[in-house]
Amino acid sequence: MKSVSRRFLGWALGATLLGAALAPATAAAQSQLDVAQAQAFLGEWLVNMDTEFGPFSMNLDIVDQGGKVAATMGSPEMGGDQAITDITRSEESLVLRFMGNAQGQSFDVAIALVPNGENLDVYFEVGQGQFSAQGVGTRVTG
Repeated sequence: MKSVSRRFLGWALGATLLGAALAPATAAAQSQLDVAQAQAFLGEWLVNMDTEFGPFSMNLDIVDQGGKVAATMGSPEMGGDQAITDITRSEESLVLRFMGNAQGQSFDVAIALVPNGENLDVYFEVGQGQFSAQGVGTRVTG
């Protein structure tokens, strides 16, 4: 019985953190990263992830906004898109960071995008490892 309860609590925590991480942001602006450093990542992507509570899909849109990179990520199930303004390069990866909030508790979210042929390998981490998932981004447009 304790095993089932722990699994349910883990699933509930993961679902809550993922939902809160993708809740709509109040402000939208571009990052400071020059678009020339992120050309391979520009476009609209469908990200399919494997999580502790099953498969999950979300949209990722990476655009040129006045010569700087801007991004939004979200899904209809999670209430809309999250604007992402902390976008950097780390070697071959594009790293997206933002703060989520669930029931008054703030936590950091980090998403690493790594080119893999025509796709992206996606690594998603909430709360410095409290919840993590990985998946594949497939280009929809761009």
